[in-house]
Amino acid sequence: MNNRQSTGIAAGVLALAMAAGPLEAQAPVRVPRSVLERYVGEYGQDGNTIKILLQGDTLIREQPGQRHAFVPISETLFRIGAILTTEFVIDPAGGVTQIVSDGVGFEARLPRKGSPAPPPPPPPAAVRVPRPVLERYVGTYEYIPGQMGRNDLTVVVRLEGDTLIREGTGPAAILTPISETRFRVGDTSLVTEFVVDEAGVTQVMGTGFQQLLARLRPQR
Repeated sequence: MNNRQSTGIAAGVLALAMAAGPLEAQAPVRVPRSVLERYVGEYGQDGNTIKILLQGDTLIREQPGQRHAFVPISETLFRIGAILTTEFVIDPAGGVTQIVSDGVGFEARLPRKGSPAPPPPPPPAAVRVPRPVLERYVGTYEYIPGQMGRNDLTVVVRLEGDTLIREGTGPAAILTPISETRFRVGDTSLVTEFVVDEAGVTQVMGTGFQQLLARLRPQR
């Protein structure tokens, strides 16, 4: 996905997030103004621009037709609306990247204009998971009621060879194993975890207040 697509998708998903039902929110924290000032600037490329402004001690995200305040969760992580977060990452060269995510299946990386290019990330360590373990996770997952405004969303996990594929509301994504239970979603930093207990298999998606649970539907 190129930067222009990421910026456009981020704008669309942000609009959807404003209309979504709220999840349980983590209490906001106070971030020093000197830290907030590091994030001010314009983000994006190819004509798509998102501005980050500072009004008093509040960061504001501004783009055409939209203006939203950030609610700090930590010094680098902020909540936007009901389901999105944005995280500011400063690399060793001093570049700043804004990562917009829903914690489940969407992530867009928006570099600040004028920032040096970040160094390439190290390749992930290869983990091999036995096929019988992978087979336990295959099937259709239903979101556990009470977590969001609608209850008809599902996630499908299928197995192609020795690779798990996850299909939900967006494009299909390869699940790359980090361990026998935790998998990276596509080429993002998002992680999904499979928990096996007496109730069956539960897929845990996201972290913190964004965490969503989906239960594997029993085969009939």
